[in-house]
Amino acid sequence: MAEPSAGPSADAPPAPEPIVERTFAHLSRLLPLALVPLATALLKVSDLFAASRTNGISIRASFPVYRYDLWSFVESPTGGGLSVSLPFGTLEPVLLFVPLLGAYVVVSGALSAGYFGAIAEGITTGRFDFAAGVRRFGVRMILLEAIVIVALAAVFLPLLVVPPLFVVAILAALVLSYLFFPTAYVLVLEDRDIRSAALRARDLVGEHKPIGFFLSVAVVTALCSVPLSLLTHAGPAGALLAAVVAAPLGLAFNVATALKVTEMADVETVE
Repeated sequence: MAEPSAGPSADAPPAPEPIVERTFAHLSRLLPLALVPLATALLKVSDLFAASRTNGISIRASFPVYRYDLWSFVESPTGGGLSVSLPFGTLEPVLLFVPLLGAYVVVSGALSAGYFGAIAEGITTGRFDFAAGVRRFGVRMILLEAIVIVALAAVFLPLLVVPPLFVVAILAALVLSYLFFPTAYVLVLEDRDIRSAALRARDLVGEHKPIGFFLSVAVVTALCSVPLSLLTHAGPAGALLAAVVAAPLGLAFNVATALKVTEMADVETVE
């Protein structure tokens, strides 16, 4: 008679690798996509050079809501404090440079379409086509960015008249960020429209309650922000180098978040 097995059943599925290990396993293949967070950081050239002339250390904790770049780790000279990593985190460009902001939304949305589309394709098939992602998701990503910036303006502009409510608005933004952070990833992973992706994201968060992952990302980004801010404030050359260093780091955070969303949505990935 066969001896009873002391180990796990042969039919039991292997335990998944930790998300950090899985992220780095995909990162080398997806590394060319780091050009996107580099480009978006450099698009804010005035902020980059203003930050290079600023002294001190800025600590920024960014949640896994959208695309990471240098400005997810380092406060621009117009910002300060804890922030949510939503597109266009400050409202001043909307007030002062509406046409420029509109052009930025189009360019940024197109870049995000190729970027998130390529990440989704890369972790699920092992290959990616950036241009195909732009064609497939471009309109939806541009609309998503426009919706977010309009919503931010609608919420925060009235608070300039009633400043005490600003803290309440920030807390509300944090809650909404948590509830809907998988939206951009679900949109590309499951090829959904914006409304369907947002509802699916909310359902996934309600079911899986990934608060630990959400807060862990904020803590790690805050830790990363210290050396990156020191480098950014070390002059123009340091600021440019910080943008270069932050690009693959930002890609890693986006890949990790995409992998977390695939776990929640039960989407198969390649290893």
